[in-house]
Amino acid sequence: MWVERYRPKSIIEMVGNEDARLETYRWLAGWRQGDRPLLLIGPPGTGKTTMAKALANEFGYELFELNASDERTKERLEHLLKPLLENANIYSKRVLLFLDEVDGLHGTYDRGGLSALLSILKDASSIPVIMAANSDSGEVIKELRRVSKVVRMRGIPPRLLLLYLEHVLESEGKSMSIGDRLRVVVECNGDVRSMLNMAQSLVGMGVSGMEPISYSTPIDDAINSFFAARNIEEAVDALGRSEGFYVDPSFGYDSEKKRIDKLGALYSSIINASVDIDRMARLLEALSYADMLIARMNRLRMWSMFRYLDGIIAYSIFNDSRGLSYSQYDIPYNLSSKVFNEGRVLRMIVDAIASRLHESRHNVVAYYMPYIPLILGRKGSSTAVRIGEDYSITIDELESIAKSLAM
Repeated sequence: MWVERYRPKSIIEMVGNEDARLETYRWLAGWRQGDRPLLLIGPPGTGKTTMAKALANEFGYELFELNASDERTKERLEHLLKPLLENANIYSKRVLLFLDEVDGLHGTYDRGGLSALLSILKDASSIPVIMAANSDSGEVIKELRRVSKVVRMRGIPPRLLLLYLEHVLESEGKSMSIGDRLRVVVECNGDVRSMLNMAQSLVGMGVSGMEPISYSTPIDDAINSFFAARNIEEAVDALGRSEGFYVDPSFGYDSEKKRIDKLGALYSSIINASVDIDRMARLLEALSYADMLIARMNRLRMWSMFRYLDGIIAYSIFNDSRGLSYSQYDIPYNLSSKVFNEGRVLRMIVDAIASRLHESRHNVVAYYMPYIPLILGRKGSSTAVRIGEDYSITIDELESIAKSLAM
């Protein structure tokens, strides 16, 4: 994998975050027994793990690496870390402890994992400790910031990513169109690891016996081509040509990422399809397994497995998905239309009551709304008739809204 082949062996070989690298280097160079641990905070793929490994290599430390989000409980953390701390002096080399994804701990839920970690850090004054977290929020990070020296890392700027990608492509003797290079740099969102995995996947597919292909097919065209494919090979090829990716919402999920999420596009298309309930259930079950697989790949950093996702999904839903068509929205049209229309009418009614009673809209919703179904549901109610006449709302619409609110 390119990610491992081109992982920097020293701090100076890394890309971006120059200030953070210098601050971290100085921390370890000047480390003394009893110093506080170091907490690296930054998005995935910015070099936190690489930083720890490079420092250990440069300063001659034996690196002991542990993913804290996998070992969440007090018992597991103490079982793994206490022997290391108690016997640190008997190792032939100095030991550097690296705790990755510490933001994956959640105090109460993890049965004392956070309190155990804080206790262990107090006893870990005999060896340097580096922790890494993707997020800067939450109970865990708040507590760890209090006892640590914090160094923040940012996504790598596009200009540096492009230079680094060109260096890797040249070293590998591979070529990629400028359009694909720019697209990979933009889509990775400052994540070096993601960039290299996407680039290797695209280059690998381009030389796998097929003609060189363009990876800029709009998501709607790609999904429609998938549904219309005559065989599984064509279906896999259609997904591979898509502009989309398999997005992990835990790393941020804005409207653009949602639009090009291939799994999301398949899901929205399936739930809007007119198919029988058993066929719908089989399709959604297959997508749910794929969703869990994507989450596991991201959590365990099994980046090399992403290349197989198009094939896995195509094989699992090919037969049941024939004849479907792309739909962008993940709420069926008849339901979204009903929600929109009833919401419009309700806003009119709330505005009318607020104006008549000189109340705020918030108070009307909070205190008057429970009685609205009773008023609207009575056909002979003069209030309901007046509301309908004033706002051109039919009695049938009022009754429909009353039933929805009363459910």
